[in-house]
Amino acid sequence: MALVDATPGERLVAWLRARALAVDCAMAIGLAAACAVVGLMTRAGAGYLTLSLLLLAPLAVRRVRPELCLVAVAAVTLVQWLTVGGSSGALPADVAVPIAVHAAAAYGRVWAGRAGLAVVLVEAVLAGVMLPLLPSPAWAHLLVGAFFASSGLAAWAIGSLQRVRRRQVDALAEQARLLEIERDQQARLAVLGERTRIAREIHDVVGHSLAVVIAQADGGRYAATAEAAAAALVAIGEHARRALSETRRALGVLRDGDESAGRPDGFAAHQAGVDDLPGLVERIRAGGLAVRLTLDLPPAGMEPGLSLAAYRIVQEGLTNVMKHAGSDACAEVAVRWGRRLLEIDVLDNGRGPAFASSGAGYGLAGMRERVGAYGGTVTLAARPGGGAALRARIPVLR
Repeated sequence: MALVDATPGERLVAWLRARALAVDCAMAIGLAAACAVVGLMTRAGAGYLTLSLLLLAPLAVRRVRPELCLVAVAAVTLVQWLTVGGSSGALPADVAVPIAVHAAAAYGRVWAGRAGLAVVLVEAVLAGVMLPLLPSPAWAHLLVGAFFASSGLAAWAIGSLQRVRRRQVDALAEQARLLEIERDQQARLAVLGERTRIAREIHDVVGHSLAVVIAQADGGRYAATAEAAAAALVAIGEHARRALSETRRALGVLRDGDESAGRPDGFAAHQAGVDDLPGLVERIRAGGLAVRLTLDLPPAGMEPGLSLAAYRIVQEGLTNVMKHAGSDACAEVAVRWGRRLLEIDVLDNGRGPAFASSGAGYGLAGMRERVGAYGGTVTLAARPGGGAALRARIPVLR
């Protein structure tokens, strides 16, 4: 929990925890002062003050060095009970024992917590044997031993529970850190995926339009009449404007990412689909390539992302035909919605081996990415009778 969202008590605890050594030193000094006041009031001797100071001084490092604190307090306690315990009895400074046991269980290593439990039991036995100082029945000694044992065991149990709770908090903090790392990685992957989609769209749009423009420019240059040259220039202008519009739409994702949320393939504006294939074929024909189109589409239409993928595959296939198959080539395009597969074929009768060998570029890679997103496959190979065959097969769900 961030400190800005914490309660005043939680902020105070966090502030004190961040200054553990200073807080523990202040506590040890305060307890030593209180024991000194009691000693002055009861006119206790130097032994009382010395043992009190030795018992309370290790508490200054109870959280930063809990093992050292426990060993020091246990050693002084043993000396106390073996030397003056039977004559002076328990000291107010004996409160250091449960405090040290708690610190060992809460902040120390595993062996320190177990050692603290042993210290509690030993002190309980010594106190039960040596107290009360006056002759008393056995039950009185048992009662004294039980009191020391219960207070020490309570301190050990509280420390152990605090240790478990701290581990749970640390585990939750680590889990939150890992989740944050995972979210950052997903965000980076999403950015990379968006860049890949935009690059693929721009490649398809620009590559296709430039191929048509080049074909029209070459035709206009060698045209025998001014009318043919003018028609070529008109076609060049139309394709250039269309390419500019689609490129702006693709690049608009970089500025309007929120508006494109939920749209097919991540784009905000209307995207091309299989219904636009007749218009695409007409523009290709106007560029001088003979194309025959066969469409067998579902009555209810296609999912927008799949429709866009089919359109781009046909567009890329025809672009490659224009670029590589030769000026006398013809193309056949078939898009069929089968029982299990969407079948897309782009065939030509041009220079098959050269065209097939050129498919190792970004165009084929982009088609494979599109089709791979739907679990389909794309192949590009030379046809036995001459030319090349681009075939895409995409599983469909009914």
